[in-house]
Amino acid sequence: MPKKGFNLRWELLREIAEDLRYLLERGYHKEASINFLANRWQLSALEREVLKRGVFSQLEAQLRLSKKKDPAYLKDKILYIDGFNVLTTIRSALVGLLVFMCDDGFIRDLGKLTPKFTPNEVSEKAILLLLRKLKQLRPKRVEIYLDKPLSRSGELAAKLREFFEKEGILGEVILTSSADKALIGVSLLASSDAALLDRAEAAFDLAASILEEEGYRWPYLSSYYFSEFEDRKIK
Repeated sequence: MPKKGFNLRWELLREIAEDLRYLLERGYHKEASINFLANRWQLSALEREVLKRGVFSQLEAQLRLSKKKDPAYLKDKILYIDGFNVLTTIRSALVGLLVFMCDDGFIRDLGKLTPKFTPNEVSEKAILLLLRKLKQLRPKRVEIYLDKPLSRSGELAAKLREFFEKEGILGEVILTSSADKALIGVSLLASSDAALLDRAEAAFDLAASILEEEGYRWPYLSSYYFSEFEDRKIK
C-alpha cells in the first residue's frame, strides 16, 4: 500500500469517477471533464492524475478487459514486455508509491508523477521478481523492449541479458528509440500503456501478477472491481 502522506480522498475520488464516466459516455472530452471536476472539488495534482490514468469509458474498459489473459494463457507463447513500464510499476509498489486498479482492469502508477526507473537496490529486486515470474509463467519466448534514450537503459539491458543467460530464459532484450512504436500491435503484450493495450491482440498484467504474489494490495476507483459487464454496462 502507498506510504502515508499521499492524502488521497478515495471515497471522494470514487464519487467523482462516477461523474467522469457519465461525462465520457456522453462524448465529453476527458481532459476538459477532469479539469471541470477537479476545479469543482479542488483536487490535488495526484488526485487529478488518478482520474486521468484510472477512469475510462465503458467501451475503452471493455475492449481492454476482453484482451486481458490469465497466466495459463502465456505458456508456449511469445510475450512482448514494455520494460520500463512494467519495472517502474513494480518498483513504485516496492517503495510505497501509489499503485492502483483502473477501470480497464490493469494496475497503474502515477505516470509522469512517478520517478524514472534507475538501477539501484530496489530496482534490482524489481528485476529479480520479474525474472522469477517469467520462469513460472514459462512463455515460449520473452522480448523486453527498453527505450534507448532513457538514462542508463544500456546498463539495464546488459543486466537483464545477464540474468536471461543465467536463469535459462529464452528471449531477447531490445534497445529501441521508442518502445511504444516497437510494441504497436503485438500478439501478447505486458504493459499498462493504454494506447498499446488498445492495439495489442492480447494482454497480460505482468506487474499485477508479480505484486499479488508478493502480497501487495491496491485501492480501486470503485468499491467493486469491474471485471464483468452486464447489459453493456460496467458493474
